[in-house]
Amino acid sequence: MVSELGLGAMDTPTSNKGLDTLTTAIDHGINFVDTAREYPGSEYLISQAFNIRQNNAVFISTKTFSRTKDGSQYEIDKSLNTLGVTKIHLYQLHDVSTLKTWEQIMEIGGALAGLKIAQARGLIDHIGISSHNLYILEKAIISGCFATIMLEYSAFYTKTDYLINKAKEMDIGVIVMRPLGGSGTMSNLRNKIKTLKQLPEINPSKLLQYVLSNPNISTVIPGCRFPSRVHDNIKLASNYLPFSPSQKKDFEKMAIEFFIAD
Repeated sequence: MVSELGLGAMDTPTSNKGLDTLTTAIDHGINFVDTAREYPGSEYLISQAFNIRQNNAVFISTKTFSRTKDGSQYEIDKSLNTLGVTKIHLYQLHDVSTLKTWEQIMEIGGALAGLKIAQARGLIDHIGISSHNLYILEKAIISGCFATIMLEYSAFYTKTDYLINKAKEMDIGVIVMRPLGGSGTMSNLRNKIKTLKQLPEINPSKLLQYVLSNPNISTVIPGCRFPSRVHDNIKLASNYLPFSPSQKKDFEKMAIEFFIAD
């Protein structure tokens, strides 16, 4: 089992407080950290945090853009060395968002075959996939080849709701990325908040509350660069009340109006 609130570590290394951000998350019970081979400095920063905290209860998830059997095994070896671990809990095929890349990973010499070999060797526990394509995500769910799917879901992007339900029915873990709408959205939102005298209805905490209100997600991974963001997210996750169906609809309407106004 992983914590309902995880941490996305893509941008964490870009902050001078990145290491503090990770150790703060670990210290406060966040036990799922997501990264990727392609995120500069992220796997290494996570290794530093693990060396400091020596916490074996934290689950690491990382990913590869490799589409071949040999390439994916090479990437796993690189991840193991960089993270300084002997096993990775979840290894995902990164951004499989076209039919061509889907066919590449699924063929005999594809990346999925490489991950299965690594799994048989005890180098990884579980195999997952991330995608921004609804059709590919549905194929991944139906295939039965993946323990988890990673998809975008927020009040700004509700198209994946039916896929979340479908994954739950098939006992597949659901990792939610971009729960706050992505970096561009959050930059605009935070700039607006600075000009207002009170916190608007559309704000980071409410956006996170919206996603957490979905009972069929496994974990949500808002990106964090500073410890203050971790504290804010933990405060919300520890005390929130789930939105009712009508509250969800009202909040989705406000999110659309935010985009129109923007």
